[in-house]
Amino acid sequence: MNPLAAALALFPGRVEEIDRTLFLFINDRLRHAWLDPLMTFVTRKWNFLIPLTFVAWYLLVMGGRRGRAIVTAAILLVVFTDAGATALRSHFQRVRPCMAVPGMHLLVGCSDSFSFPSNHATNAFALAAFLAVFYRKLTIPLLATAALVAYSRIYVGVHYPADVVAGACFGGSVGLACGAISWWWLHRGGKTTDVSEQTTD
Repeated sequence: MNPLAAALALFPGRVEEIDRTLFLFINDRLRHAWLDPLMTFVTRKWNFLIPLTFVAWYLLVMGGRRGRAIVTAAILLVVFTDAGATALRSHFQRVRPCMAVPGMHLLVGCSDSFSFPSNHATNAFALAAFLAVFYRKLTIPLLATAALVAYSRIYVGVHYPADVVAGACFGGSVGLACGAISWWWLHRGGKTTDVSEQTTD
């Protein structure tokens, strides 16, 4: 028995079966023809490359010291959370639903990597939580986008709900911590050294 299955066995209520049932409900019962292309688009991380690159370029060029610090910290954050989620996968060794659940609907390729937690959910929530520290007015759009990415991983058939919830909790926690540290570093002593840092978000 792998470590994840052993951990789930400690809880009452057959948690793993509930997770599987919820997966099938989302992957099958909640499917709609108009949602398929949307979820397929959202779930592919490379589709976010252009807007993220533009935002990073803007902050680097126009954001002054504050913008450069945010971009640098965000890159380091995603590298850390992605590596952390990958390490957790190797430990828990949960097989993806697209390889273990008969009759499910697969809309994208099924990787042979492990499933728990979801790297997509981890990185999306880490970045959303981190940016929300600096841009509080964008908190809802940021978290909504991260939630949509996480949901898409279940919808297209490559992750269980528990995978994305665990990824969201892990990534969100690390993102908040990184945001708090970065905020303190930029505003330590209540002083800033760049005009651009004195703007109100």
